[in-house]
Amino acid sequence: MGEYLVLVLVVVTSCAAYLVGAARFGLPRAGLRPAVWRVLECVGLSLVFLVANVLVGIVAILALRALTKASVSVYLVADEALLVLSFLQGLTFLYWRDHSAPASKVLSCPD
Repeated sequence: MGEYLVLVLVVVTSCAAYLVGAARFGLPRAGLRPAVWRVLECVGLSLVFLVANVLVGIVAILALRALTKASVSVYLVADEALLVLSFLQGLTFLYWRDHSAPASKVLSCPD
């Protein structure tokens, strides 16, 4: 049961958010699909930034090793903070793109 705890928590809070959003705030059910699409788009952008950050970090460490003969661990790029910061980069880029582009250029949920 312990391995399912996180999944159960997320399902329960998601269902509660759906019920509160629909009943209390009057959010339309039809708006959920585009919202999920936007979340997936943000996750995708965040993964692009994560891969870029890891690659740049590894290249920088290998260059530092080659140029200075210093012993710098590649494990430094395995920091959990990099995951959070990459997510924030993706989110920021998504909002920046959306607020800079005309409404017709912003990606929308496929039908």
